[in-house]
Amino acid sequence: MGARELKEELEKKYKININYQTCRYGRQRAADKLFGKWDNSFDWLFRFKAEIELRSPGSVVEIDTVKVGKKVHFSRFFYAFKGSIDGFLEGCRPYISIDSTALNGQWNGHMPVANAIDGHNWMFPIAFGFFDSKTKENWIWFMEQLGKALGPLDKLDVCTDACKGLEAAVK
Repeated sequence: MGARELKEELEKKYKININYQTCRYGRQRAADKLFGKWDNSFDWLFRFKAEIELRSPGSVVEIDTVKVGKKVHFSRFFYAFKGSIDGFLEGCRPYISIDSTALNGQWNGHMPVANAIDGHNWMFPIAFGFFDSKTKENWIWFMEQLGKALGPLDKLDVCTDACKGLEAAVK
């Protein structure tokens, strides 16, 4: 629920006039208390990586950063559970579908995904990631991480929509 909807609901429920900014800041303050501050979320990625590596050895979690001035900023993220890797290698057809979806919110970027087809013709998730835009460099990085996770394969069909940068990365 956005601040505008919250304002309307509070005014209707309590029969008061409330400033939009009060609702907006109050909503943000509540979200910060519940979920932590947005600026601190980058640090949680490394804790998440360490926890996955501890609890699921063999999983591949990669975080790529860039340095801007003296600050380190998030750039790209890749994630493949050991169970998904093994499931693909042991029980799926040698076929991978790769695409991404746009993310809208506090962080506007893209979420690339690699899926396979299992023996029941169901989608089988292998890996996903995050990056800021669909560039050739980002797709190559994602495909390199996927190759590292899966290892060498005798044969593999790759299906994509050949979006910007992805066609070159698959080659």
